[in-house]
Amino acid sequence: MASAPKSTDPARAAASSGKRSSKSSSRGRSSSRKPVKRQRAFSRRWLWLAALLGVLWALLWQAPASWLSAAVWKASGQHVLLAQAQGTWRDGSALLVLEGGAGSRGATVLPGTLHWTIGLGNLWRGRLLAQIDWPKVSPQPLQISTQLGWSQTTVALRPAGGAPDAPWQGMLPLSVLDGLGTPWNTVALRGQAQFTLRGLLLESVAGRMRIGGQVQIDLPDVASRLSVVAPIGSYTLSITGQGADAQVELRSDKGPLLLQGKGVWNGQALQFLGTGRAAPGNEAAMANLLSLLGRREGDHVRIAI
Repeated sequence: MASAPKSTDPARAAASSGKRSSKSSSRGRSSSRKPVKRQRAFSRRWLWLAALLGVLWALLWQAPASWLSAAVWKASGQHVLLAQAQGTWRDGSALLVLEGGAGSRGATVLPGTLHWTIGLGNLWRGRLLAQIDWPKVSPQPLQISTQLGWSQTTVALRPAGGAPDAPWQGMLPLSVLDGLGTPWNTVALRGQAQFTLRGLLLESVAGRMRIGGQVQIDLPDVASRLSVVAPIGSYTLSITGQGADAQVELRSDKGPLLLQGKGVWNGQALQFLGTGRAAPGNEAAMANLLSLLGRREGDHVRIAI
């Protein structure tokens, strides 16, 4: 006997279908909410990161001048110190101090207060532009342009607002060299160093420092603690960049101590040969100074670096 087919309750079928539809709709809403939550969490992380970077940049932007002082101290081998630094590393002032390096007790404060400003407008192109104002040394502000590269760094110096080959002139007392220690504090030179920079360009390439342009240092009427005769002479030291090498020349203009010599800076070291002698009638007075300069050969001493 054949069994009768089961009857389907329309109400029950509709309810079952509604449940399945409700579950499916609930799963759809749940799955659609997950990407939104992930997106919101991702956005919040980016906002926190942006806020953190903003705070760090603000701190760096207003970092104290002492940060720059520490960097200069380390880079100079503990010979140059920016003392009593004020302001920020971008816009500050300090006294410049020369020291003899690690373990040295001597120090000399250079005259006047040095002011600096550092512009970062072209940093995205790897360029820094700084200006140095040092009224006690020169009435002309000095502009220092630094171009940073992966394998080469170039530093150009010229008067602020001047042409690339315009001369920049300044003056410092020779007594500041005492702070560098021996032999400068023994010789104790006195007088003024008048220096002129013209188109000076420094290039650091593969561990070599190339010099372009010209530096001239005039030393009129120099005196020394080791000589009872004063002045001992007037001298001129010039450095002229020529391609990979820079030519160095020292000459006497006048005086009882006559010095002359020539040398080459090859990018890593200075090679210099010169002579020193006493003008006739001043041999005894110049004996101590000449003995410090080099090995005696007849009536003169040979200076070798």
